[in-house]
Amino acid sequence: MNQRQQLASQNREILLSAAIQVFRAHGIHAPLQLIIDEAEVGRATFYRNFADRRELVIALMKQSFDRLEMKAKTLAQFDDGFIQLIQDHIYNIPYLTALVEYWRVIVKDDPSLQEMYRRRDEILQPLIDRAIATGHCRADFTTHDYSMVTSILRSSLQGFNEADQLKLAQRAIDLLLNGIRA
Repeated sequence: MNQRQQLASQNREILLSAAIQVFRAHGIHAPLQLIIDEAEVGRATFYRNFADRRELVIALMKQSFDRLEMKAKTLAQFDDGFIQLIQDHIYNIPYLTALVEYWRVIVKDDPSLQEMYRRRDEILQPLIDRAIATGHCRADFTTHDYSMVTSILRSSLQGFNEADQLKLAQRAIDLLLNGIRA
């Protein structure tokens, strides 16, 4: 990779990081200029990387799935790897926060979104299958159920700051995994 390509790659990562911060603070419809300002790059740099908000959100989702895939590969060796993956979501609150309203930017039948759902299922299914086979997960659990679990975890976003959100996420995980029965 030459120096120009390396700089372009760095700028893209800086923009994605800035987008997470801005979307977390201001929501997914925050002015793109806030992201450009946070990244300390020019408008042209932003638009060389992302044609519009939709492309930016898709890039953030892909980045999120890359993180999910790396974590899933690490946890695949454990019978309870899927449970560990869910518990690890506590530490992914910034991504959940930033992407909580992606559906306001990307329509459900968008081919890119459909591809991401397929990728999600491909990443999660082996972990779910192993968790079911070893008795760590109920037999009827599906990748669609995983989406409900992450939706429940998003309830922790009502916290006013990161510490509050972390406490709420930990409580949500506890309730999910241990139930509400006495």
